[in-house]
Amino acid sequence: MTDGAAGPGNDAALVLRLSVTAHALAAAGRLDGLSTGFTLIAAASLAFAAVLGIAPLVAVAALTLCLALGLAAKWTAMRARFDRRLLTMLTSDARNGTLPTDVFDSVMLELQLLPRARTGRDWLLRCRRALRLPLWLGALVTLQALLIAAAGCSALLG
Repeated sequence: MTDGAAGPGNDAALVLRLSVTAHALAAAGRLDGLSTGFTLIAAASLAFAAVLGIAPLVAVAALTLCLALGLAAKWTAMRARFDRRLLTMLTSDARNGTLPTDVFDSVMLELQLLPRARTGRDWLLRCRRALRLPLWLGALVTLQALLIAAAGCSALLG
């Protein structure tokens, strides 16, 4: 098992690190559901505005941007779900003491899921990078909410 530093407590720390990261990534599922709702609201509002033809330009722009952010949020959520499943699988390998980082990197390279420049990193860095996904997803969902509110205000005031 390779996790940067050698020592008797590092196996337990690695298992815990992988497990905590996987659980944190699981929380992104709730944000994904919220983003899906916002995306559907934006799509329905745009369709409604197209039928009636009375939506202000600002509202149409905000709703269109909300749709684009929804697609970005879907991609981020899919990536978080993939990483969560991968980390869950790797946690059981780490518990058994059979987590060869070099083999993992080799397989990920073969599948073109990991750039060559990112091979050989320790698991602490990998987990920290994975934990950025829920943060990005949260930012995207927040922006979607603000855009829907802006579109609503624009429609009411316009």
